[in-house]
Amino acid sequence: MEENKNPSFAIIVMSEELEKIHAAALIGSMAAMTGTTVNFFLTMNSLKAFLKENVSEKNFKTGDVGKAMIEKDVTLFPKLLETGKEMGDLNIYCCALAMDVMGWRKEDLIDIVDDVIGITTFLNMAQNAKVITV
Repeated sequence: MEENKNPSFAIIVMSEELEKIHAAALIGSMAAMTGTTVNFFLTMNSLKAFLKENVSEKNFKTGDVGKAMIEKDVTLFPKLLETGKEMGDLNIYCCALAMDVMGWRKEDLIDIVDDVIGITTFLNMAQNAKVITV
């Protein structure tokens, strides 16, 4: 069996909870910075956390840890993902179906989002990747 010389992760984010999105961003950005290709697929309720208005107002669904992160002005997932993109091969895609259902456009999302794609396109990207679902 040939070893995969270009490891990759496909991280599917469905949750709108800050703690889960932040954990996925931390894992993905660190992986990208260490040479792993990382493709995020944001779908369902997770998309709400990437809306410009929610990010600027820090309007996230949180538990106790998320509330403490906001109160203590911890660097949140948008900056982690931005850094991962700058220092590695990290891509962020949003689910076309969920975007359409909610009436959102790519312009409604923060600038780190690369594109809005269908699940078939993402599955082709993720074919040989290790898949993480959050």
